[in-house]
Amino acid sequence: MFAREKDAKQKSDNRIHETVTPLSDLSGTTTAVLPNPTEKPATISVSRVTPPTPTPMVTPRDNKNDAKNETKRLTVGRGISLNGKISFCDRLVIDGKVEAELEDCHTVEVTENGTFKGAAEITGAEISGHYDGSLTVRENLLIRSTGRVSGTVRYGKLHIEDGGEINGDVKSISSSKT
Repeated sequence: MFAREKDAKQKSDNRIHETVTPLSDLSGTTTAVLPNPTEKPATISVSRVTPPTPTPMVTPRDNKNDAKNETKRLTVGRGISLNGKISFCDRLVIDGKVEAELEDCHTVEVTENGTFKGAAEITGAEISGHYDGSLTVRENLLIRSTGRVSGTVRYGKLHIEDGGEINGDVKSISSSKT
């Protein structure tokens, strides 16, 4: 940005000379001289404006939803054994040992150290450890390179990494309907 100051001193050829000054060089108050010498000079105040610091966008949290999601997640840690029936779990993470029947559960993750023995009918599963029993995965079944699955297995889509194993009665859900 530049401010222009007109020099009222007239030369012999009656021209007005302009001087261009960067705004950063102006401090406080500047007097502007108008080209007509009969008019009174006007005073212009110049102040430096610092742009406001942008405030970071904060997404409001829905504590009710957070609490709801947290209560439907079950993690069985390393060294823990769990036997029984597990119901209404959105996500089950197994790093220990579980012998159970899953009812109304959404997804299961068996880590490298985890083992699961039992029955599950779920939406998705990721197996890096050992799974033994009846497993029905309506959408994606992912068997990692360290994963071992044995038993009766039904799946929507099957993904097996190099090194992963699957043994038993294995069928696609689409082919088992025919």
